[in-house]
Amino acid sequence: MRIVVSVHDPPVWTLPAREVTRLQASLPEDEVVDARTPEERRAAFPEAEVLVAFRIGADEFASARRLRWIHTTAVGVNGLLPRPVVESPVLVTNTRGVHAAAIAEHAVALMLAVRRRFPQAAVGQAGRRWLQAELMQAEGPPLSASCLLVVGLGEIGSRVAALGAGLGMRVIAVRRRADAPMPPGVSAVAGPERLHEFLGQADVVVLAVPQTDETRALLGPDEFDVMRQHAVLVNVARGGLVDDAALEQAIRTGRLGGAGLDAFAREPLPPDSPLWRLPNVVITPHSAAFAGDYWAPAVDFFLRNLERFRRGEPLMNLVDKVHRY
Repeated sequence: MRIVVSVHDPPVWTLPAREVTRLQASLPEDEVVDARTPEERRAAFPEAEVLVAFRIGADEFASARRLRWIHTTAVGVNGLLPRPVVESPVLVTNTRGVHAAAIAEHAVALMLAVRRRFPQAAVGQAGRRWLQAELMQAEGPPLSASCLLVVGLGEIGSRVAALGAGLGMRVIAVRRRADAPMPPGVSAVAGPERLHEFLGQADVVVLAVPQTDETRALLGPDEFDVMRQHAVLVNVARGGLVDDAALEQAIRTGRLGGAGLDAFAREPLPPDSPLWRLPNVVITPHSAAFAGDYWAPAVDFFLRNLERFRRGEPLMNLVDKVHRY
């Protein structure tokens, strides 16, 4: 079997050479090709049966006549779904859940950092200023009297919910299938049609949903208007879920308490973005999944799925190509 590995988006999203070597050593009966440059992709794709990649263009897919399965070492699949792929029988899978524990931990860290005004404290530390009087003005109830709204209850959202409940928070959630069993720690679940109602109850809102046509700009001016004035927004999902201009306006005018952001509509976040300058915003560079070795667990997951593929068994994390998750 010819397996083409084309995970190369410097400086971070590049599969290390050691992991390619490990794949080749683990699959001695297969041909594992490392294709990083456009020229290498053009040469390798026509004979590929399995592709591990972040993206594929319609023209590249047209050349991949033997392709049966595309896997991404990430969660997002938008770069892998040009129309010809969606309309084809080629299977698409992702690495959903592999880094869920790290991302959920990051979400809680962002929540606490904003609520406890760590950015302001860091400014004081940098300037050797004792900001006790300023920091005592923090608003919002303690965690034991706070409500956490988790939007999306997949692997990440369910872990965020469990962590929030463990901290003593009342946890509610919004998800597409409101009738599915509730994960541990969640006290109430509603469908997307009740998002505004649940936003109005929350002291913290964590976004953990994929970006689809239905969730694009999920939070905008209308949603920020119904949120509590001290509420904190945490986004560890996708930047396109949030109207950045509306978020900036809500925080700047005091309509919203603050935000912890790990994903943005444009990445890297442009230096002239107003979000950089807001004192009650914590920005991390799409790094929530980084904890220890990011790549080894992702490769391990692919190898397990490859065995299922050989045996003709259903693949783990099969993507609904129409709904794009």
